[in-house]
Amino acid sequence: MSNEPKSRLPSLSAVTAGFMFACILVGAAIVFKVIDDRMLSFQEASLRTAVETRVRGVQTAFAASLYREWTNLETLGRSLAVSQPEEIQDDLSTLVGSGRVVSWAGYAGNDGKVRVASNGLLVGADVSSRPWFQRGLQGNFAGDAHEAVLLAAKLPAPESGEPLRFLDLAAPVTGVGQSVTGVLGLHLNLEWAKAYIRELSDALDVDVLIVNPEGRAVISSTNESPSNLDLPSFRRARTGATGVSLELWPDGKNYFVATLPEASYQSLPRFGWSIVARIDANAFSNAASSFSSGLFISLSLLTLLLLLLMSLFIVSFIRPFHHLAVNAKAVADGQNVYPYESRRTSELATIGSAISRLQASADRQDGG
Repeated sequence: MSNEPKSRLPSLSAVTAGFMFACILVGAAIVFKVIDDRMLSFQEASLRTAVETRVRGVQTAFAASLYREWTNLETLGRSLAVSQPEEIQDDLSTLVGSGRVVSWAGYAGNDGKVRVASNGLLVGADVSSRPWFQRGLQGNFAGDAHEAVLLAAKLPAPESGEPLRFLDLAAPVTGVGQSVTGVLGLHLNLEWAKAYIRELSDALDVDVLIVNPEGRAVISSTNESPSNLDLPSFRRARTGATGVSLELWPDGKNYFVATLPEASYQSLPRFGWSIVARIDANAFSNAASSFSSGLFISLSLLTLLLLLLMSLFIVSFIRPFHHLAVNAKAVADGQNVYPYESRRTSELATIGSAISRLQASADRQDGG
C-alpha cells in the first residue's frame, strides 16, 4: 500500500470549472459593456436627431404664424395703392382686433406723419425717426423686439408686468409710377410671440430660445432670458451658423442644443434671428436605466444557465478522468480493484482499456 501524501495540485474538474467560469463571467461582462455602450451611443444620436428635428418644426411653425400677419399687411398695402388712406381705417382696426397678436397698425406718408391707424392711435404723430418707418421706405422690413415708445401710454401694459414690447413689420406703399408714397407698418405684440413659442415648446417637449444677432434671447420658452452665453450654441447664433452640441448650461445641467438660423419663408422679410433649442441630456435616462437593468438580469440568467450546462459537462465528461486516475493509482499500488470503464468518449474508453490490460498483465506475472 502506498503512503504517498495527498497531492495539493488542483483536479482537472476544478481547473476546467474555474476556466469555464472565468470565460463565462468575462464574456458576459464584455457583452454587457458593448451593448450598454451601443445603447448610450444610440441614445445620444437619438437626442441629437430629436432636438434638430424639433427645432426645425419650431422654425417652420413660427415663420408660418408671422407670415400670416405679413400677408395681411401685403393685402392692405395693395388696397392703399389704389385707394385713399382713410378708406382702410376700418380694415386696420379689424386687423388689430383685441390686440392679442397685432397691437397697432398704421400708415405714414413720406413726411413721417401717421395718416391713418388702428383705432385712430397716433394719427398725426411724427414717426419719421422710428426704425420701422425709415427701413420701410427702403423696402420690406422685419424688426427685432423693442420697447414701445409712442404707444407706451396708449396701450394696456402686459399682464406679466413687463414693459410693452413689439416686433415690427413694415412695407413701402407705392402709388402711380411705382413711386413710394409712404410706409404701412404693424407692431406685433411680443407677448403673443412668447406665448406661441411656449405652446410649441410644450407640444414638442423642447426648450426654445429666439436669439438675435447680438446673442440676446429675445423670446424664451423658459423662465430664463440668457444673453451672450459663452456656449457653442450662442456663438453659432451670433454668426448665423447651424449645429448640434452637448453643452453644460449655467443651471448645472447638460443639454443637447441645436442652433438653426432663421429660414426664408415665402415673402416674409427676415428678422435676423437664430433659433436655439435644447433637450435635457438625461431625457432618456429612465429608459436607459431600465434597459441596462433588463440587460443585466438577462445576462445573469444566461450566466446561470451556462454554469448549469458547465456542471453537466464536467460531471459527464471531465469527472470520469478523476475516476480513471483513482483507478490507475489503485492498480499501481497493487490493489485488486475492478477496472473503471467509461465509454462517454473514445479517450476515456482507451485509457480504461489500457489500465485493464496493465492490471491483467500484472496479475499474470504475480501468478507466474
